[in-house]
Parts: sequence; structure tokens; C-alpha cells
Amino acid sequence: MQEDLQNVLSNNEKDVHLDKNYLQPNDSLSETPILSFPEIEVLLLFNSDDAKLRGFSFGFQGIRRRLDIHQQTLTIALKRLVRKRIIAKNDDQEYFLTKQGGNLVSNLFNNDEDKARSPPDSEKNKFTSCEIEMKVNPKGVEHKKLAKGLKGKWFSHYRYVGSSLREDKSILEWITDDANYSARVSADEDGNVRIGVSAVKFFEDIKLREETNRVSLFIEKNIRDLFGESLIYKSEIESTKNQPSLDPTHLNKWIEEIYKSQMLHDYS
Repeated sequence: MQEDLQNVLSNNEKDVHLDKNYLQPNDSLSETPILSFPEIEVLLLFNSDDAKLRGFSFGFQGIRRRLDIHQQTLTIALKRLVRKRIIAKNDDQEYFLTKQGGNLVSNLFNNDEDKARSPPDSEKNKFTSCEIEMKVNPKGVEHKKLAKGLKGKWFSHYRYVGSSLREDKSILEWITDDANYSARVSADEDGNVRIGVSAVKFFEDIKLREETNRVSLFIEKNIRDLFGESLIYKSEIESTKNQPSLDPTHLNKWIEEIYKSQMLHDYS
């Protein structure tokens, strides 16, 4: 087993660093590649508009914490996906979908048969979250500068997951050590900052509000550190019900069915 692992890791010592548009229009996967169970788990994280349309990228530890997957297993899965040109690495050492990877993920998870197997959109499958809206003096805050200042940072018991930095908006995500709470922060070109903290596994209203305030204070501190004493207006916390981007308790069986279905095909 150890020898097999070394063969996999040494087969591609240097991860591929490629621009997301590196494939030519006629470069695509001619056939759906065979994917292992862990590879499908990883690709599930990229099955979102953020990843497919906004280029959201995930750090290694972010993927590991979101999936609760063994580090060795994840290392092998990521290297295989890179070699298949489904994902690639950016300059910040984060993984993103390539063009062909986006097409593959859409075909793999979003066909009618898989939609029928996916967890129902019911209240019990939605997570409770608290949100805070900030209005920051737009003359003193550049959202991409703020995002780059926050990118990769850990604070309290929150661990960095990944980010998307675009011209109009920047988005960053964190998750707690125990994976009970997930924090998502977005900032736009007009100086609007939105903070959302979701209770991933369970929640107590007071605790959720405490966690939201904890994230809010961290963001405020970084705004002031980066831009000086910028004027910040905060709205009251509001509670919402959000459909989770990933709920392992409901999706494990779904992933297994996709894996078994794929292996029934005679892919080369």
C-alpha cells in the first residue's frame, strides 16, 4: 500500500499551475474519465455557481475540513484530478475547476437522474444562519485588497477554506475546527460587506449569534488595519434558512450511487 502511494505521488511531483482558460476550444474530455470515490467527493465541492462561474478556489486544508477526508486520501485524489486536467492550481496554491472540469461537474451532478436522487429541498435539510450587513465608506475600501488581506488567514477556531476574487465581488469562506459552523464573507465594489455564519450540524440561537459577532469583529479589525479608521455601518443580525452547499449527512449515499452508476459504464 505504501509503495502504491509513493508511485502515485512521485508520478507527478509538481502540481500543474495553469490559467483557468488554458484549454483551447477544441480541447475537452472526449470521454468521461473514470473517477474514484474520493475524486467524486472532491468534485462535489466544485458543483456550485461560485466554483463553475466565479472561479472559487479551495485550499488543501479547506477541502480536507469540508469533506472530513484523510489527508493521504485527499492528496492522491487531487493529484489524479490535476493529471486529468479537471482541476488545476493557482498561484496561491488553491485548486480551481478548469473549463473541461466545469463541464464534467455539470454533467456528473446536474443531470435529471442525479437530481432525482439528490436530497429533497425541505426545511429539515436547510441550515440556520445569521447574517450581518456592513456598509463601509467605499472611498476607503477596495474589496479585492480586503480579500487579499484576509485570504488564507485563520482566526479564533475558524480555518480558511477558499475564495473567489473577481472585479465586481470577492468571496471568502472559513469553517470551524469542529466543522459545526461555516462563515462566508463577501465584499463588493460599492463597499458593501456581507457576513453569513451557518450552523452546519446543529445550532443554538445564542451560540450562532455569538459566532456571527466573532466573525464580524475579525472582519472589522482587518478593515481598520488595511484602510485605517474607515466608517462602518452595521445592520442588525437576521436569521435565515439556507440550503447547504455541502451536507455530508445527506449526500454520502448520493455520491456512492453516482460512483456505482459511473463504474457501470465501460470507460477507457
